[in-house]
Amino acid sequence: MTAKTANISLEVDSGIKRRAMAVLEAKGMTLSGAIRRMVTLGMLEHRIPFEVTRDPVFAGTGMADCVAERYGIEKSSSPRTGVVTGIVVKMTPEFKREMRSYCKEMCITPNALVHLFLGQVAFELRVPFDD
Repeated sequence: MTAKTANISLEVDSGIKRRAMAVLEAKGMTLSGAIRRMVTLGMLEHRIPFEVTRDPVFAGTGMADCVAERYGIEKSSSPRTGVVTGIVVKMTPEFKREMRSYCKEMCITPNALVHLFLGQVAFELRVPFDD
C-alpha cells in the first residue's frame, strides 16, 4: 500500500513561523499550499522563484498597516524570537520526490528552501513570487 501523503518536518524560529503563517492566512493560503506553489513555480522556471533580500526598502511593504494590525503583526519589530518550533509541510510522496530533485538541482536542501521562503514572507509580509 502506497502512502497518500508525505511530510517534510523542520524547525524554524517561532516568530518567523507566526508572522509567515499570518501573512499566508491573509492571502487565503495554507503553509503546505504555499510551499507547493513555490516549488512548482521554481521547477517550471528552473530557479528559486523569489529573491532573498533584507534590504530595508522591502521590509513590511507587502501588507498595509491596517491589515497587519488585523492579523496581529507588529510591522516595526523583528519577527525573530530565538525560540524554535516545528513545522510540518504536507505533500504527496511523488511531489516530495520532485521537490528533492528540484532542490538538488538548485544546490539547496528542502529544509533550507522552506526556511528561506518563510523568512522572506515574514520579512516582506507578502508571498514573494508571482504566479
